[in-house]
Parts: sequence; C-alpha cells; structure tokens
Amino acid sequence: MSGWSSSTGRGWSLRGGVALLVTVAGCAEHAPPRIGLVLGSEGVRAAKLAVADLQAAGGPRVELRALSGAYGSSAQIALQGAESLAVDPGVVAVVGHANSSASLAASQVYNARRVVQIAPTTTSPLYSQAGPYSYRLVGSDVHQARFLVGRIARPTAERLAVVYANDDYGRSLRGMVVAELAARGARPVYQGPYAERETDGTEVVRALAAAAPTMLLWLGRSAFFSRIADSLHRALPDLQVLATDGFGSETVGMGKNPRFTGVRYVRLVDDTLPALRALRARYVALGGVAMTDQAVLTYDAVMLLGAAIRDVGPDREAIRRWLDQLGRGRAPFVGATGAISFTPEGDRAPTYVLVTANADPAPGAGR
Repeated sequence: MSGWSSSTGRGWSLRGGVALLVTVAGCAEHAPPRIGLVLGSEGVRAAKLAVADLQAAGGPRVELRALSGAYGSSAQIALQGAESLAVDPGVVAVVGHANSSASLAASQVYNARRVVQIAPTTTSPLYSQAGPYSYRLVGSDVHQARFLVGRIARPTAERLAVVYANDDYGRSLRGMVVAELAARGARPVYQGPYAERETDGTEVVRALAAAAPTMLLWLGRSAFFSRIADSLHRALPDLQVLATDGFGSETVGMGKNPRFTGVRYVRLVDDTLPALRALRARYVALGGVAMTDQAVLTYDAVMLLGAAIRDVGPDREAIRRWLDQLGRGRAPFVGATGAISFTPEGDRAPTYVLVTANADPAPGAGR
C-alpha cells in the first residue's frame, strides 16, 4: 500500500477537533518533499504526530509516503518497497524499516540510489557497515548484550536459561549474550529458540522446566511469552525473567496484562526526560495506546528530517551531509529522546534503561 487517505483512524485527532492529516500543507505550486515510511501502525501514528508538530511549529512543508504493507521482515518485500521509494524523485529520505532484517536488505537499495535511510530501532551490528546513507537512532546489539548481562549481579551464581526468537534479531543477540556470559565465567544450563508464529509453547516450557533455571534471558518479543507465561509460572514459580528491547510493545507499555508482571526488560530510550514524558502522555491522550520505543524514535526521526529540510532544503545529498555534520561542526539535534548525532558509521550512541513490567509507571502515564 502506498500513499495516504485523509482518514487517520479512530481516536487519532488533534485537540480542538483538527484532524491529524499526513499532509502538512495544502495545495502549492510545487509539491512538498516526501519522507518515505516503512513501518507498522505504531510508527505510522508517531510519524503523523511529528508531521503535525512540524506544521504547528512553522516548519517545512512535508508529506509522508507510507508503504505499510512492506514493513515486515521479508527481504524481498523490503527490497521492492525500498526500490519503489528510491525511484520516487519526491522522496528525499526514508524512515524504516521495522526490523533489522528488512533494514539491512533495503539499505542496499538506499545506498545505491543515494537516499538517506534512518532506521528507528534497527540493532543488528551489521547495519554499521550498511553504507554512508544508512543511519539509526539506537546502538548496536553488541552494546545491548553487554548491558543485559551487566544487569545480572552474579552470573556464575545463577542457573541461566536463554530463549531466543528464531530470526535474525534473536539469533544475533543469542550469540552476543552467550559470549558476554562466557567472558564472565557463566554458561547457560539451557539455550533454545522459539518461532514467533508458533501457537503452542508446550515444548519450550517443558524444556525450561527440565533445566530448572533460576533466571531466564528472553531474547524475543512479548506476544509469544504471553502464550506460555501461565504454564511457565506454574512450572517455575520463582523464575526471574530478564528480556531484551524486543519485549516492549503497546500491550506491555499499557501495564495491564498480568502475564508480564515482574518481567524486567530493556528500553532503548530514557523515560526520565521531561520532553519524552510529555510526548508519551500526549500520544496516549490522542490514541489511547502506549507509545512504544519504535514510535518514539520514529517521531524523532521525522522531526530530525524536518529540521534538515528546513536548514538545507529537500535535496538528498544535502540532507546526508547535514546528518553527518551533527556533533561535528553542527550542534546535535535535540529530540524527545535527547541529543542526536552519529558516528562515521551512522550509529547513535546507545542509551539503555531496564524497567519492570507492571511495576514501573506505564510510559506516558504522567509520572
């Protein structure tokens, strides 16, 4: 799917009854520059909010061109979507894709076509070598693995189990986490994958129960964990769970699912920042759902590109140079998630926070 209708979905409107539209400006002699978007619904909502905020602040005229149907992990679909955006002369930059596999695949097209790509939550270490037009707003999983293992007070005193999503995200993290554990003299008593689309997690629970760990490192997402949480608790009632950033979701963020209670998981952004707390609260008020880390970082990516277009115009190469200069001759861009600048590899310095599901205030709850 490409383009947008004027409808923004139930619950998404600005205060005062003004519709939250994708197009910031009305008709003009020249069409406004377009930012490509290849994300799921949470990213789309955040991008719309950013475009509306650009308008309210008197920023540049910007439109979004979304390929929501191309946001999955399929490399072929990612390549097709990237090509569609890259050959569109009105698209000056792209925010996406939704995960590391798709971002890596699409980066080949964006770098060949010289289109800036900003990946909000891509964490694969390989992305650092994607090319000079590929940037990301989070650190590599090398840093997350080190952070996660560092939160275990005494790794050698725990019986550790590692369960990981059987995809590029989970397998990559599993290798780095196990290496970090080994460096600290710890070896898991169990390691095993799960498939995201698997509906029956009996085998996973049975294997964990047999291994009898005291701590589970969950390198995956919350949807599958929710399916096995009850039976896992019955089998291992005292099990501690430590999860990576993929665990976060709108459902987890709202703090209403008892199956997630007590799970500690990594957040990619610092929720103590006043600007971020205010943004999350506004997002919840507009849509009734929590603002995930992907949504927050998508918002910052669109605002960042808006600032670039304001300063240097809607030119692909000028936007790339502007991004490269952040923190190196040009002041870092200050977004809701803090100061943004990039290494020569297009990476942002990592920021991680460990939170506890259903215990810490829900993001955007006005804490």
